Amino acid sequence: MVDIGVQGRVMTKVFLVEDEFVVREGIKNNINWESHGYDFCGEASDGEVAYSMIQKEQPDIVITDIKMPFMDGLQLSRLIKAEFPWIEIILLTGYEDFQYAREAIRIGVSCYLSKPISGDNLLKEVDALAEKVEEKKQERKYALRYEAEMQERTEAIKHGISEIETFMADFYNGRYFPTQNPSSASEDEIIPEIDPKHIDRKYIKEFLRRGDESETEVYLDEFFKRIGRNAIKSTMLRQYVAMDVYFCVADFVENDLGAGRDKLDAKIAIPTPEIFAEENRTREYLAGAIRAAIEIRDNNYSGKYHDMVKESLAYIEEHYSEDELSLNTLAAHVNFSPNHLSAVFKQETGQPFIKYLTDFRMEKAKELLCTTAKKSNEIGLMVGYKDPHYFSYLFKKTQGVTTTQYRSGMQMEAAK
Repeated sequence: MVDIGVQGRVMTKVFLVEDEFVVREGIKNNINWESHGYDFCGEASDGEVAYSMIQKEQPDIVITDIKMPFMDGLQLSRLIKAEFPWIEIILLTGYEDFQYAREAIRIGVSCYLSKPISGDNLLKEVDALAEKVEEKKQERKYALRYEAEMQERTEAIKHGISEIETFMADFYNGRYFPTQNPSSASEDEIIPEIDPKHIDRKYIKEFLRRGDESETEVYLDEFFKRIGRNAIKSTMLRQYVAMDVYFCVADFVENDLGAGRDKLDAKIAIPTPEIFAEENRTREYLAGAIRAAIEIRDNNYSGKYHDMVKESLAYIEEHYSEDELSLNTLAAHVNFSPNHLSAVFKQETGQPFIKYLTDFRMEKAKELLCTTAKKSNEIGLMVGYKDPHYFSYLFKKTQGVTTTQYRSGMQMEAAK
């Protein structure tokens, strides 16, 4: 269960490791942890006992003595940082030894305090670390969100999540071809009862018009799944369907694109019965033919793509301050499928959409930081980020400095 403080925020969890009973009781009881927003979640007299408890509780801050029997504070800190690098550690010691301090710094211990220490002074250190804990939590949260956005395109292709699925849902009306006594038939005897001439080419043409080259394998998987596995198993039907796909591709290149058949023949060999004699060779050939047609299409539409991307950039410039601006909204505006737009956008600009938009917004934010006295959260809202924490995270990640540091740096440059 997550503990919530009096002001409604999640309480920071503190764990204490101290072998001296009197000291341990003093730290635990002389500070009103809960009233300061802390959950004192556990205590132990030795590092060895503490480690298993820390694995279970996963506190935000560990306060540990450095000299203890069985497992000392440095050994415990190494284990904690190896498994839970986000946990902040305060080391307490009565030994004024630089070697301890140097080793503590190397391990990643946050604070090194000499005993005895008053409750007030200890609480000040804990308060300072609590702010770091919250910042790290926010950073992890926004890092995950940022990575998710940057991986959106990759995941869409990986799982076949694209506009293809929209029309694939009705692909061949979900028709599967039944077999004639499949239990006793050989491969060549598995003949569909439905005439394969009923295959509608419009779905093939739809992909050739709007699909992306990277989606070809996904498309072919759905293609053979929808018409039935027997379509690829039966030699006779495989050759028929494959030839039909080839003629559809050739017709698209010649009539839809207005290009000569020679452009297709230059990229893919004219099919022969030998090519369609095996399932794998058939798939490879059809994938190559579809990719060739898409490449011809993209080259043929280069002027159109240039205009479309130009329109897209103008739309981004006009709407970058809107939090809802996304690849989908832009695709709807220019009448392209999101996947196709993403591929063309990267091809024409050299950047994925989300990176271009982020960079554009950051440039606008820098302008506002230099030319206005507005607060960071106000500027974030003006460049399309409702969440001020996410804006701050993105600015530091992309620019290498915080908004405050950037503004101060620019002011110093101007004063020279």
